[in-house]
Amino acid sequence: MAETTLYTSFFETCLLLAVALPLLSFFTASVISERYSWAVTFTAPLLLLVSAICSIYIFLTVWNHTPYTTQWTWFSIAGTTISAGVYVNNIAAVMLFVVTLISFLVHLYSTGYMAGDEGITRYFGMLGLFTFAMLGIVLANNLLLVFVFWELVGFSSYMLIGHWKDKPEAAAAAKKAFIFNRIGDAGFLVGLMLLWTNTGTFELVQLATKTELFSWQTTASLCLFCGVMGKSAQFPLLTWLPDAMEGPTPVSALIHAATMVAAGVFLLARIDFLFTPTASDVIAGIGIITALIAALSAIVQADIKKILAYSTISQLGLMVAAIGAGSTAAAMLHLFTHAFFKACLFLCAGNIIHVLHQAQQQTHAHFNVQDIRNLGGLRKKLPFTYIAFIVSGSALAGIPFFSGFVSKDAILTTMSVWKGADFSWRWIVFIGAFVVSFITVIYTFRMIWAIFMGEERETVALPVIEPPVFMRAPVAILAACSIWLVVSFNPLAYQGWLFNGLHPGKYFHIGIISIVSALWVLLAVAVSWFVFRQRSLNSSLLLHAFYLDSIYSYIIGKPSLKLAAFAEYVDRKWIDGFIHASAYAQVTTAHFIGWFDRAVVDGAVNGIAGLSRSIGNFTRSFQGGKIQLYVLWAALAIIIFLIWTLF
Repeated sequence: MAETTLYTSFFETCLLLAVALPLLSFFTASVISERYSWAVTFTAPLLLLVSAICSIYIFLTVWNHTPYTTQWTWFSIAGTTISAGVYVNNIAAVMLFVVTLISFLVHLYSTGYMAGDEGITRYFGMLGLFTFAMLGIVLANNLLLVFVFWELVGFSSYMLIGHWKDKPEAAAAAKKAFIFNRIGDAGFLVGLMLLWTNTGTFELVQLATKTELFSWQTTASLCLFCGVMGKSAQFPLLTWLPDAMEGPTPVSALIHAATMVAAGVFLLARIDFLFTPTASDVIAGIGIITALIAALSAIVQADIKKILAYSTISQLGLMVAAIGAGSTAAAMLHLFTHAFFKACLFLCAGNIIHVLHQAQQQTHAHFNVQDIRNLGGLRKKLPFTYIAFIVSGSALAGIPFFSGFVSKDAILTTMSVWKGADFSWRWIVFIGAFVVSFITVIYTFRMIWAIFMGEERETVALPVIEPPVFMRAPVAILAACSIWLVVSFNPLAYQGWLFNGLHPGKYFHIGIISIVSALWVLLAVAVSWFVFRQRSLNSSLLLHAFYLDSIYSYIIGKPSLKLAAFAEYVDRKWIDGFIHASAYAQVTTAHFIGWFDRAVVDGAVNGIAGLSRSIGNFTRSFQGGKIQLYVLWAALAIIIFLIWTLF
């Protein structure tokens, strides 16, 4: 079949449905009242299921074929026409499939987890809008359109994180996420301006054809990377993501697995041709710093969702470092595997939280169900969740025969070639990646041991049972996708269908890395076994993520507040004082002018008028027609004349 016949009207219809159905889910939830919220819990997962099916067809059609592209006029300004359109290549097809599938599973899971919630229609509406916005980022053919959907993702994530608006912690977390993302997005916007100024286009295909590197590209690409730092929680903009755990657990699964935080890594993969060697080195350095900080912080966390949040940041750091090291395929491979096993881990955590909350309501017990120090021994009461957690946790830890091992092997192999033979700072990045993989095993083992192994603690008297089947089914699917077969038939080789399709011919045959990585992981398991069976690590430095928030508060927050207080003082005392003094002076002047007008001007005018009237009356009396007056005035005149003559 010729390439041109692949993209038929049926393909385009499926593409339209894949994007439009999540948006339809948003509008449907917006018009249905809370009284009929049961209808939303049925229609929203159904619409997302159809969207996922359409995405699978699109993926199978586009994979390893000529990319599908179409565009139309968006708007014109000052004689310049900006186009918008769709561009679907292998990377976009993979993301389309991952986003819609995991979004559907989260929708299905939410029907049980969020049952009885007062704002359930608003919740499902925002899930649909969030998915639609993410799909817009995936399919957009130009960076300006990407930015529009980028901001829409930020808004919908703000709404989802702060879904429980009566909870102060959730409101604060939503605000923090929004502000941190806006900081990064300011850099994104500057990068877009630099691109337009120097190239006159935002279209990805046209930008990719400009093979010559220019000095401005380093600045432009790093500005675009600022947006990625915000969305994908890279150093120093990483502290919002653990706080975002205040939102519902299914939201955490969606944000941390395949959508919002993955958007940054996907964007880097989409525009990797823009990066100069200097920009790539900066990206690799920031990625590995992020991965190390987050991995170390995860070791001492007690909240199960915060452990997973820091784990997500750490894994995103590895992906970013891989892109900086020149392997988009390795980063996308890990993004693919991470989406499934991390979503599975979050939904397993949701299972635990959900069933323990229900048990607490029955027994009136009170303790923090997310604190792993209160748990233990749950493998007996929650065997299904335990198995799924073990499978997805093994993938996260990078244990052989699980998907995470394959994708981490791709990253480590890429870095082993990128670092070169001679020692340089790149060796630090390479060694840092191995350290992160070691620490990942440690905090994963600690989490599994504290929750499921040993003896029960606070849960011993609770009637804990597995959640309903429509909450277990998504977990089972995600757990099945956490084994190596989803990306490669060889459990010890990453060069499977996915990697080769993302970057054909760009792989490295270094089997020693796979062997060393496997032995390294097994060593980490052994260390974890001997350490965490008896004790836990405690570190205030790691618990507070190296006090990054405190540093930001000291360097930025407090000076900003002092500057704001000073500006308020100047405004109140000087500017307002000057304005008030000017007003009082004007009022006083107006009163004086009013008095002068009444007393002097009006007085003079009235006085002259009165005098004229008196003189007129006086002179008029001479012509009164009375003989007596005439004789009187004549006599007076003679008397005055005589007096004047005598004296």
